[in-house]
Amino acid sequence: MSLPGDPVSTPGPTTALTAAEISRRFGAVVALAAASISLAKGEVLGLVGDNGAGKSTLIKIISGVLTPDAGRIVLDGGELNFKGPGDALAAGIETVYQDLALVDTMSAYQNVYLGREPLARQWPLRFFNIVNDRTMRRQSTAVLLGLGVKIPSVNASVKQMSGGQRQCLAIARAVLWGRRIVILDEPTAALGVHESDQVLEVISRLRDHGVSVILVTHNMQHLVRVADRVTVMRLGRTVATRVVKDATVEEIVGLITGAIGPDVPPLDDAAVPA
Repeated sequence: MSLPGDPVSTPGPTTALTAAEISRRFGAVVALAAASISLAKGEVLGLVGDNGAGKSTLIKIISGVLTPDAGRIVLDGGELNFKGPGDALAAGIETVYQDLALVDTMSAYQNVYLGREPLARQWPLRFFNIVNDRTMRRQSTAVLLGLGVKIPSVNASVKQMSGGQRQCLAIARAVLWGRRIVILDEPTAALGVHESDQVLEVISRLRDHGVSVILVTHNMQHLVRVADRVTVMRLGRTVATRVVKDATVEEIVGLITGAIGPDVPPLDDAAVPA
């Protein structure tokens, strides 16, 4: 992916990431039981389910925060074994959680590079660990322009920004450092209509630039607006996957609540690794 620039066009969908038969226990509690999802390149995949369905555990495993008890993760055909979030980031996977992890008193460009600041090239400055502000400003401006993110300035402090602008800034940071797969955990939660529109537009632009997105959301209207497919989780299992344009909100909600039966047969709990 390159930003800024023209949207990427690909000849057809190919699988970017597969999480297959993922299981995870916390003591006697089965958080995930052979859950599986697949994500195509340049696709927005919605991940939905009630609280406790296993969504958070699954994305934490994909992002390297947790390790699975069983199952495998395959990225671009190669199996991965993450030992921490740094491994997932090195593989091109970045997660934006609800807390955003932004520092209010720092500028936009400083937040984009938070913890990853490049040092100045000149030897005296580099010796004293002086960061390269010019590079950070230039690269931050490029990624924000490429995604159409509108903020007052890359020099503006985050505390001056609206909730939607903060969310878009966090997404832009994820794109700069993840570049291949971005996981968004409830990105429009607690945002107003206008701010949500800003975020949804940025998500659509991610797809246009060839970035694969996993979108965790409870908002069915937002899901229908930006997602290509949706995977439904219930009680730690993935029960169905639908093409969004071919499904109804009622059907998706029915799968979430259990009013509509799963596409996969129930799994015997004894088959889940202890």
